[in-house]
Amino acid sequence: MENRFQREALDKFAVAYPTGRANAFAGMDIAALVDKVAAIKDQALGQLDQLYAQFKANAEKKGIHVHLADTAEAANAIIAGIAKAGKATRIVKSKSMTAEETLLNHYLEAEGLEVTETDLGEWIIQLRHEGPTHMVMPAIHLSRYQVADLFSEVTGHTQETEIERLVKVARRELRQKYVEADMGISGANFALADTATIGLTTNEGNARLVTTLPRIHVALIGLDKLLPSLEDALHINRVLPRNATGQQITSYVTWITGPNACAATDSGRKEMHIVFLDNGRRTLARDPVFSQVLRCVRCGACANVCPVYRMVGGHQYGHIYIGAIGLIITYFFHGRNKAKNLVQNCINCGACKAVCAAGIDLPRLIKEIHARIQDETDHPLSSVLLGKLLSHRKLFHQLLRAAQKAQAPVVQENGYLRHLPLILSKEHNFRALPPIAKTPFRDRWPGLSSSVANPTHRVALFAGCVQDFVYPEQLEAGVALLNRFGAAVDFPMGQSCCGLPA
Repeated sequence: MENRFQREALDKFAVAYPTGRANAFAGMDIAALVDKVAAIKDQALGQLDQLYAQFKANAEKKGIHVHLADTAEAANAIIAGIAKAGKATRIVKSKSMTAEETLLNHYLEAEGLEVTETDLGEWIIQLRHEGPTHMVMPAIHLSRYQVADLFSEVTGHTQETEIERLVKVARRELRQKYVEADMGISGANFALADTATIGLTTNEGNARLVTTLPRIHVALIGLDKLLPSLEDALHINRVLPRNATGQQITSYVTWITGPNACAATDSGRKEMHIVFLDNGRRTLARDPVFSQVLRCVRCGACANVCPVYRMVGGHQYGHIYIGAIGLIITYFFHGRNKAKNLVQNCINCGACKAVCAAGIDLPRLIKEIHARIQDETDHPLSSVLLGKLLSHRKLFHQLLRAAQKAQAPVVQENGYLRHLPLILSKEHNFRALPPIAKTPFRDRWPGLSSSVANPTHRVALFAGCVQDFVYPEQLEAGVALLNRFGAAVDFPMGQSCCGLPA
């Protein structure tokens, strides 16, 4: 919260992003595109084993070596083994969230190999010994002044702060790495079973250098990237760049089918390996509730619109995968202990669901993960007590009415309570709550004029306890607005809290 530059940078991007996205999708039926992506991914997820077998058979005909790793550790060991067998000691990498997932760099460096990230943002955070703060823009949290200081330290010469000059410094430093590298490691956005083709969408030329110059190319790919054909990939790629960065298409869309010519090898062809990572994906694909998370195309849009991410950044609002999708898949890929605090940070605003390129119901799944973790570890006593209270509407409402009388001594001039009830502290002592309204909406309702002659619609208001007892004026405004548009409104008096506070 004290990182002012980061908050300003994320705020500027969050303000600019919706306009850029809207312009990129102008004239297109976004809902239909999203439905198409969801259908393509769901169909592919339903036949992962068949697609993998087809890809492997077609790849081996082209001289590609295909491996399947059940775990992150197994994937890292396979790649380290390829390097050792090929006498490769210097490795260049293009951007890969799957490699971040397996902590590949740490593993290879522990094996004595030199690994250099070549995506500009990834190289910067590698030099700073950090993880990415965004799936698409890994160094968005840093200023050009911080980068200039970093490059000055790395090069031993004072570097200017102009972005163009800093890019030239990175290009100069990295070009020699490409030339010297024995192995290049990439990820992939798509893996096409019918032709054994991998596809990469990037905005820098580094991925093409990584996949072509070194004599060994290894692609680390999640099984969820398997698709039947190029047609399916092109449908997804109509949405991916538009949703990620507001571009109609990324600077580079690269398709690789088999090893290219390479004079540095005895065979005259590059050595090419594809390592598919399971790490729970096949089990997840069969889950009736959570399989939809594997639709994710890694656009990062759920972070772009998240108000919590906007305030604190990805290092706080994620483990390795960032944003709303990260709150969910951290549980499956990295375990309950990494996820248990993250899922509590979602405020359930629904912005991520509205922007998701694959139609994933992210808010619902985050709450499902939260509930699953509590079921596995026992529910906190405060939650149990609050849940029991909320299930007795009359008792709960009586307590709220009593609290309205008792709150006067702790209401501050700014209109918020000075501190929270003890049941919400100490873990929630950073939160401020508005006071309870003098007259709840349910008491105002009988006196409201909400009758409409010849109504076009009938609407029932679901208030929850907050709208009813804290912000009744918002419900009043809602009733007036609905009446103005010809809707007859009813307020069921038997309703209580939605349960979210518990």
